[in-house]
Amino acid sequence: MSTTPSSDGKPFGPVVKILTTVVLLAVAGVGIYLLQRGLQSVEQSIASRDWPTVEGEIISSAVDMTETPIKENGREIPNKKSRSYSPAIRYRYYVKGQELIGTRVTIEDESVGTEASARAIVDKYPIRTKVKVSYLPDQPATSVLIPGSWAGSYRWFLPGGAALLIPLLLLRAIWFGQPDPTAREVEADENHPARPRLLKGLLLTEEIIRWEPGKTVHIYRPRVGFLKSILGAIIAGLIVGIVLGLLPAIFFLSGRGVIFIAKFYLAVSALLTVAFAIGLMLWGRRREYLLDWALESIHWEIGWGNQDAPLQSIDSLLLRLPDKDAPRNHVVDSYRIQARIYGRDYTLLETNGNGQNWYEVRDKLKKVIGELAHSLNVEWTESQEKTPKSSR
Repeated sequence: MSTTPSSDGKPFGPVVKILTTVVLLAVAGVGIYLLQRGLQSVEQSIASRDWPTVEGEIISSAVDMTETPIKENGREIPNKKSRSYSPAIRYRYYVKGQELIGTRVTIEDESVGTEASARAIVDKYPIRTKVKVSYLPDQPATSVLIPGSWAGSYRWFLPGGAALLIPLLLLRAIWFGQPDPTAREVEADENHPARPRLLKGLLLTEEIIRWEPGKTVHIYRPRVGFLKSILGAIIAGLIVGIVLGLLPAIFFLSGRGVIFIAKFYLAVSALLTVAFAIGLMLWGRRREYLLDWALESIHWEIGWGNQDAPLQSIDSLLLRLPDKDAPRNHVVDSYRIQARIYGRDYTLLETNGNGQNWYEVRDKLKKVIGELAHSLNVEWTESQEKTPKSSR
């Protein structure tokens, strides 16, 4: 995993890294707090198995509904409210002659905010039903009807785990991730592991097995590992899920309860994770191109598929560049040389610029594409991807 870049394509400087670390540690601290609350809840739930018991009686049992106005752009929408349901159970019991009223069925409420889940609990405890009440010896007012159940503790573990895991993974990338070497570093070391990716002063995504336009061009792009794709998808899903799932749920669905919000966030994150995983695995498929002028053929393999065609099937070449006016960022920047074969574009070479300025990368790629186009006897064109801001 590479070091997080700044807008000029270089890794974050010390000040930005420290500020980012402080923010991430604060988020991780929230995660630790939530996990600690969850552990305390589990510990108390397990301890409740040994609490003394007395006979009690249900004095009220109903489903409690809470309505919260739905807001849009800070204003309430008329006649639209979100509803959250919870079991409202009260029972009477006596400890040493003192009458006490309890309301908890378990240490943590196990309902999930829906009417059905609340109704299922209420139906178990009709009014005037005799029940066994477990109470905390030192605090008899603390009681439960089902001792030892800690299923409801997940309301602490789910958001706490996400709040701790995401910052730790990002901190690992910021402080311990290996940054990509520069093209100059690779050029200076003939034994550098990235040497096969070097071409005309550019560090490419692909490995250049052979580069002799007019004779043989052999390009290989290794497959992105499955575990790396899955891990990247999980991280991306959890992070983007905060924007698309957690924040909307907090602002528009807060009336449905914390558990509903946590479930909504995890559901959105799970869908995003699947989408990112599919996208990363498709994008990260192994790719290989072999252009042979002696045989006048091009052979290419993408994933499990492979295809052959005559060199004459290459209609043209295209140099695709990122917006030159946008801030440089080697995570999102993509400079590509594509070949149009039978009307379809295939990416032959790609680089993120590796910290070089836009004009420098463009000039080097123009030499590469010009050399290849001349050998193929085809035209090449240049296009620039415009960002929404620059296209206004």
